[in-house]
Amino acid sequence: LFDEYDLSTYFKTANTSGAAELLDATHFQSAAKEFVAGFKDGKISVEGFFASDSINQAAVDDVLNAALGTETQHVLTFSPEGIATLGNRALLLLVDQNKYQVSSPATNLIMSSAEFQSSTGIDNAVVLQPKGAVTATGNGTGVDNGAATSNGGVAHLHVIAASGTTPTLDGKIQHSADGSTWADLITFDQVTDVASQRKIVTGTVNQYLRFIRTIGGTTPSFTLAVAFARR
Repeated sequence: LFDEYDLSTYFKTANTSGAAELLDATHFQSAAKEFVAGFKDGKISVEGFFASDSINQAAVDDVLNAALGTETQHVLTFSPEGIATLGNRALLLLVDQNKYQVSSPATNLIMSSAEFQSSTGIDNAVVLQPKGAVTATGNGTGVDNGAATSNGGVAHLHVIAASGTTPTLDGKIQHSADGSTWADLITFDQVTDVASQRKIVTGTVNQYLRFIRTIGGTTPSFTLAVAFARR
């Protein structure tokens, strides 16, 4: 998922790599080399099939051509296990796109590839709202982390389709110590159309997490996905 676009039907391979600088902190009395962790780094490269859409500008060629070289960073979520299942692993990145390439062989399909660079590393997340259409207010199922954490986290919301008359979506991520009593952790900005958001929270994140939604309007429908990564 790239901003408000689902590009999963175009790509067939994805490669991710995360790294952190190791700064040399060796001193005169060190028995061996010592290092301190520095800034994080993350990359993802994808390869798949070329397609363009001159009317809606929503196919892979249109989306990635428009994103290449822009100053705006992009919200990217990749789930190796699949974004359509609650609790599956996902990778969250805030990226700049640094490459887009199209290959046109004479005897094969036209292919496309892209590379994305994250200056904040890769956050390991779980899917709290599987990708799919929602049409009514409701509470998601809680996901058990096994224990609370104390270093905050980051959340991604992707809304890839919206319909209805004046539809509205107010989404929140809640956390709980026991899976029964819930408190708000992250509140997303109200959504009325396709959109993407990245929210960061500090402090304690309790053991259980869930996504809840309040939907308004006439015959509203939103196709969305939500994931959260503890830090």
